[in-house]
Amino acid sequence: MSEQARPRMVTLVRESLGLTQQELADAAGLSQGYISKVESSLLPLTGENLLKVTDALKCPVELLVDDTPVQGLEVTCMHHRRRHSKINASTKRRIEALTHLTRVSVEGLLRGIELIPDTELHRFDLDMFDGDPTAAARALRAAWRVPSGPIPNVIEVLEAVGIVVVTRSLFTNAQDAVSTWPRDGGRPPIMVVNLGLPADRQRFTTCHELAHLVLHTIPEDDQEKQADAFASEFLAPAEEIAPQLVGLTTRDFPRLIQLKAQWGMSIAALIRRAYDLDEISERQYRQFQIRLNQLGWKQIEPGALPSETPRTLTRVMEVHLSDHGYTLDELAKTAGMLPAPFKDHYRPPGQTPPPTPLRLVQP
Repeated sequence: MSEQARPRMVTLVRESLGLTQQELADAAGLSQGYISKVESSLLPLTGENLLKVTDALKCPVELLVDDTPVQGLEVTCMHHRRRHSKINASTKRRIEALTHLTRVSVEGLLRGIELIPDTELHRFDLDMFDGDPTAAARALRAAWRVPSGPIPNVIEVLEAVGIVVVTRSLFTNAQDAVSTWPRDGGRPPIMVVNLGLPADRQRFTTCHELAHLVLHTIPEDDQEKQADAFASEFLAPAEEIAPQLVGLTTRDFPRLIQLKAQWGMSIAALIRRAYDLDEISERQYRQFQIRLNQLGWKQIEPGALPSETPRTLTRVMEVHLSDHGYTLDELAKTAGMLPAPFKDHYRPPGQTPPPTPLRLVQP
């Protein structure tokens, strides 16, 4: 075997699995010092040792020897949250590694297919809106021709402008999602959303991540607050929802449950919306928080919403299976994964025609 592993890929795959160098060395029957030197580019990883490492990492050889550049990738939300994050360093590295490898898989699956967004996604300078993220949210709804009123399906809106949304476990409840936007053009932004989020939380999280994608390039202190303000306005424009929040009191939880169903926002987010729009006072806001705790609704709210499922990658895989004649094993190889984990994480469909057209690029 003449292939040689790329040190950076060994590190990424190891960290995505949450393994230390010692744990990888033990699983591969090698020394920790050897693994360290491989990852530091001091020793080559080839031949039998390469096979041992790929077996330990449960990945194909092709992934470790792939010479596709992994630099030039911007992992947005991790940087924005770093200062105030409760995530430890090893979990942060694991999430960032998984995000990089998700992009490798997505870009592998997209080879031979060109996505055609309904509207082109652009970044904005927040200074264009006098630093007001709510004004940016209103402008974006207008630019994307989002109808007034509640958004029925947020993920559909994001995928329509070319954002590839992937749901994967992020190994922690302290991070709901992370976004990546490559520094070079021609590749789509990707949003990785934590598995198992309630639908209302997922909707808010994806709008929050959208703010990072379109507004933020250099991390600054206020970006989390800006992203929350953007998400609130994008989901529920002030001029439309404010009249429905007038006179809100802690006796109005039935009204809040109805508004949750209408706007697809959690009760807690609606209360915060009322406070931010000056429809309730700070004292009332504190009373609401006390009442939410008493009801146990800080953990689990009533009124579950319909789930929203990404469709872009499903359609891409349908094209490969139906039009390109791929087998599931070949599809996994295209994604740089072994068949079993690929099927677990990406749930490839049966060989059925795609429901909506994609532009095929002939090799």
